[in-house]
Amino acid sequence: MYALGVGASMKLPKDLKFLYEGSSDFSCLPTFGVIIAQKSMTGGGLAEIPGLPINFAKVLHGEQYLQIYKPFPRAGKLKCEAVIADILDKGSGLVIVLDG
Repeated sequence: MYALGVGASMKLPKDLKFLYEGSSDFSCLPTFGVIIAQKSMTGGGLAEIPGLPINFAKVLHGEQYLQIYKPFPRAGKLKCEAVIADILDKGSGLVIVLDG
């Protein structure tokens, strides 16, 4: 579903490996790695910082960066951690910079 949502097409043979789990070359898109980082913001992370009430309905996601050093394995466990690198006061809101 993710692959279809970001533009993979069932009409393009080269995209089959991202869409069909039975493909001998089944792979996730490299951008799929950024989805994992969302856990550090919503599932505990930012949502549980004392004195920093965040309404996620009003959050604007500015940018995200992912550097891949080697292909993701097809199975295994993953741990996602992030730290607040900076908080910038923008007057009408704030910018929270996370390093993960």
